[in-house]
Amino acid sequence: MYKKVMAILIFAFLIIGAVNAADFKINDGFDVVNEYYSTNENTNTSLYIWDYDDESIQEYYLKNYTDYSIVLGDNNTYNTTYHGSSGIEDTLSFVSSGNITMEFSVLEIAEVDGKKYIFRVSKEKGTPEDWKYCYDELMKFNANNNIVPIADAI
Repeated sequence: MYKKVMAILIFAFLIIGAVNAADFKINDGFDVVNEYYSTNENTNTSLYIWDYDDESIQEYYLKNYTDYSIVLGDNNTYNTTYHGSSGIEDTLSFVSSGNITMEFSVLEIAEVDGKKYIFRVSKEKGTPEDWKYCYDELMKFNANNNIVPIADAI
């Protein structure tokens, strides 16, 4: 009987103690919108925290498409771009104003306490230099949370 009670207590402790997205320390300047999304309005930057096992996230964010592309970046991260738009006028106006794409981002896959996550920092309406900014914000997030990206995750 004693062993069963201890096993139940240990199991309950592991479930309660498991990390969820709300437990991560978010970078300074970012406001938490919900447990999976934070934003910095001053820099037009967003931070996303997704469970890796969400099939729709994996399907979209970890594969190349016509309007979305992903390539290997530094330190086991991935650089992404999104250049789709709801209308051709929006796209032409956007590109003619000196911007190259609708969104730049850097993402990574990491394992925290036995659970895999996708962490992504994005910047809308930018230029390729914004990859560096997104990368730096992601590295700050990693340092704040003792996170190491998984090598060759995609």
